Amino acid sequence: MPLRFAARVKHKPLGRRAEKVPAEHTLHEHVRRRQQRALEAIGAHGLDALIAVGRAFYDRPGMAAWLTNHFPPFPTAPFAPGFQGLGHAVFVLTPQRGLLVVDTPLYREELVVADEVRPSADLVAATLDVLRPLAGRRLGLADGELLPLPIWQAWQAHLSAEWVSVDEVLWPLRRVKDSYELAMLRHAAQVADAGLRAAREAAQPGATESEVCAAGTAAALAAGADFVRYLRVHSGPWSAWSTRWPQATDRRLRAGDLVVLDIIGAVNGYAFDVLRTVCVGSPTDEQARLLEAIHEATDLAVALARPGTSVRHLCESVQTLLADRGYPDAAAFLGHGIGIETVELPYLRADQDETLLAGEVLCVEPGVWRPGWGGACCEQEVVVGEDPELITSTPLWTP
Repeated sequence: MPLRFAARVKHKPLGRRAEKVPAEHTLHEHVRRRQQRALEAIGAHGLDALIAVGRAFYDRPGMAAWLTNHFPPFPTAPFAPGFQGLGHAVFVLTPQRGLLVVDTPLYREELVVADEVRPSADLVAATLDVLRPLAGRRLGLADGELLPLPIWQAWQAHLSAEWVSVDEVLWPLRRVKDSYELAMLRHAAQVADAGLRAAREAAQPGATESEVCAAGTAAALAAGADFVRYLRVHSGPWSAWSTRWPQATDRRLRAGDLVVLDIIGAVNGYAFDVLRTVCVGSPTDEQARLLEAIHEATDLAVALARPGTSVRHLCESVQTLLADRGYPDAAAFLGHGIGIETVELPYLRADQDETLLAGEVLCVEPGVWRPGWGGACCEQEVVVGEDPELITSTPLWTP
């Protein structure tokens, strides 16, 4: 039976390029508002300054990027004397000013929102200079897990201050996307669609996983992606693995293979993460039953993405549906938030005590993986609201 497009949700027609994104001055206004909200939040906890850490653009740009729109352009690298902190950034925000320490003078000045930017190849020395006037104060540290140990050790040795983790204070703010972020995420999802459609077109008998990966990656870049971190192409028995390295191999696709296509990257700093499972040729009855169950479970997860819904309720409802369809072994991890990072809070697992917030964006991805046979997953991006907004337009290819 030929493949057809499932018609569960309606989408606006798309051109080759995504919708127009907001002007730069709008970006600056939004980022300044984020800084003000962050200052108010830490001030309510009696803190004098906020120190936010970020890593390379394709890794974990973190709170520093969220508060400044700076995405460190270099990869992280070993520390050496006078050359410490490549691939990192530190933002120091006080009521008086916001000062960003970066690892290179080659940053996008027109996009960064800070009162001062201080480039230095030695972030140990540069950040100490910036923080010394704050000695003896109560300082909030955001994304401390991204801070290299040598920098933290230098701060502890040379700066007397009270450090307080503020991740739990800032994450509720960051989870709720402003209008600029929502526009960026919609735009990014459309670029992901271009990549997945090209990959699906290339997924023919005899094509290698690498050839399918190359076709999808090229199409996403042509559509406007900053980068494609990877496009996982897992075929046949390897479709049973929810992750595998490398992203694609020289295995040739065969008629009847299930193929997982999972594209991850970013556009203007905002991430996309969209996954589809397709069948090469006509699926068997068993494969068709699995795909239909996965799509039904994904539809349910999208429908439950409403403010006030508990993560536990969403996950348990989806897992119950899959168990009723004959898949009690469905994956426990059902998704995550998305924004300037591919994986943001909340995690969608039944053991997480979180409640969904209006305006956050989720990747919902129910999956069933059976080693030695195959697996399937469908990943949608949805804006949480009373009427959840599905922003991933890639069709569900079903039998």
